Amino acid sequence: NEEYLINLIDSPGHVDFSSEVSTAVRICDGCIIVVDAVEGVCPQTQAVLRQAWLENIRPVLVINKIDRLIVELKFTPQEAYSHLKNILE
Repeated sequence: NEEYLINLIDSPGHVDFSSEVSTAVRICDGCIIVVDAVEGVCPQTQAVLRQAWLENIRPVLVINKIDRLIVELKFTPQEAYSHLKNILE
């Protein structure tokens, strides 16, 4: 029956905002990394993940827009599975 206060900081993943991301990582206890299922993991996302690990923050991965694999790209279930597997790796 503990209460928690959660503050969300939305930090853009673009290279232009790298200093803002660095600052946000330093003041957080955890992070949620949102990855677009079609676009996959971008280089800046990898940099943010490295920063999180260096600050001993364990990220939670959320793969967003999975429906785009079927609706837009017309992937079969096996193709969608393989694509998502590559994102996780």
